[in-house]
Amino acid sequence: MQERKITVMFLVNYLGVGGAEQQLLELVRGMNKARFQPVVASLYSGGPLESEVREVPGVELISLNRKGKYDFSVLFSILQLMRQKKVDIIQPFLTPATFFGILPASINRIPVKIITERCGLRKDTSPGNRFYRAAEDFLTRFASLVVPNSEAGRSYLLDRGIAPSRIKVIYNGVNLSRLTPDPAKVAQIKEEMQLPHNGKVIGIVARLHPAKGHDTFLRAAKIISESIPQTRFAVVGDGPLRTDLEYLTRELGVASKVIFFGGQRDVGSFLSTFDVACLCSTDLEGCSNSVLEAMALGKPVVATDVGGNRELVQPDATGLLVPHENPEALVDAVLKCFNRPEWAQTMGRQAQEMVFSRFSQERMVQEYESLYEEALMRKGHRKSPAAQQETVTSDTSSLH
Repeated sequence: MQERKITVMFLVNYLGVGGAEQQLLELVRGMNKARFQPVVASLYSGGPLESEVREVPGVELISLNRKGKYDFSVLFSILQLMRQKKVDIIQPFLTPATFFGILPASINRIPVKIITERCGLRKDTSPGNRFYRAAEDFLTRFASLVVPNSEAGRSYLLDRGIAPSRIKVIYNGVNLSRLTPDPAKVAQIKEEMQLPHNGKVIGIVARLHPAKGHDTFLRAAKIISESIPQTRFAVVGDGPLRTDLEYLTRELGVASKVIFFGGQRDVGSFLSTFDVACLCSTDLEGCSNSVLEAMALGKPVVATDVGGNRELVQPDATGLLVPHENPEALVDAVLKCFNRPEWAQTMGRQAQEMVFSRFSQERMVQEYESLYEEALMRKGHRKSPAAQQETVTSDTSSLH
């Protein structure tokens, strides 16, 4: 008799345009629907990625319509949903979805509870965030596994007292199909930047949040534009700091050189206009999607020497690392790429080869699927592949 599909429930706050949300989309998109039934539940509805998740065949999307940050009644909705869907595995993404996923899963005795540790944005010290962080640290002891997307994330978890045996690193995967640039869009972007014929573009793709260090990027833009005025600076992403950062460009006198494009889905078209891609994170960075995507298009990358960036950027081989919150160091690294274009192109090609060989979407999905099945086997809720084959053979024999 054929076993029923493994039901994996992914809980997320909001399906906005972010690194964790993009990885969730790529995961459910790539999962083998003959073996797994993915259920994506969002605390809040209306996210930009909702339509893309809904269009994935075999994926069920449910909005829990949380009324606000003080609405805890959603816990009962999640509790009921888990029972209704006969969930085998719960895997929430980000705070506070981790709290709202692991607590009812523990009450429901869901066989496998997986916490997804993205490692970043620890600078958010609001009272609500501190409460959820403390609650999630407590609930982690009831989780079956914790999955960071970098060795930096593993170290962070070890520092929090998580046993090494419960940690499994799974790096992000890049969906190359979404990075194909649209030539018409590329031309439009260059026109919007008023890019001179011989001008170069330095870009950053990141949420406009304090942990991403956009102020360092803009201060570097001031220094570079003073010596190379035909340079343009592209800021792709949105977030709570947009107004402050736009004000800073006026204060620095570079407002005409810096273009804020907001959140974008057609990342490939924007990245293809970059001569150098930057990431200026000041906080604990995990496995950065923006770094991987720039590398996948062969772009020279300059990133700050924090967290998981060190695992992607091999200095002078696949990119350049600079100290965080140091505009002068960022300028020196960018100008090094400008002044040695052939070397920068070689570095970009080497980074591209690394992404193709080690950071594919297929590899990421396969590692998660293996993790799910192994975790259920350890809990006694699933047979090993060999045992399943024996059962199928036995069932087939009985028909003759």
